[in-house]
Amino acid sequence: MPGLIPHLLVGSILFLIGRVSFRTYFKDDQKLKKNLLLAIICITFSLLPDFFLGVYYLTHLEPESVLMPYQVFTHLVITPISIGVFIPIILLDRKRRPIWTMGAIALFLHIIMDLLIVETNLLW
Repeated sequence: MPGLIPHLLVGSILFLIGRVSFRTYFKDDQKLKKNLLLAIICITFSLLPDFFLGVYYLTHLEPESVLMPYQVFTHLVITPISIGVFIPIILLDRKRRPIWTMGAIALFLHIIMDLLIVETNLLW
């Protein structure tokens, strides 16, 4: 699992990709609100499965060996739930489809990064 910086980079890059890819979606009177929502969704979903890892790095209340089973469990639970939740949301909520699509991509990229990149520390 990579640290905080790669996850934030992925969320930020996905925000920029979504902003450019769905240009016509952001051309109305609620442009700022939609941009802010897209940024929040992309960054949140690129960090979401590592909640317990964040708690460990921020507080050090429990040893890493205690929190890592919760971290693994969170990943095992969020992966199927995200597939089951995002597909209907993307299909049914046509109004915000670009935002939910980018959120789903952020979450899937998070999971792929965690599988492929070895964790070194909090930041990298």
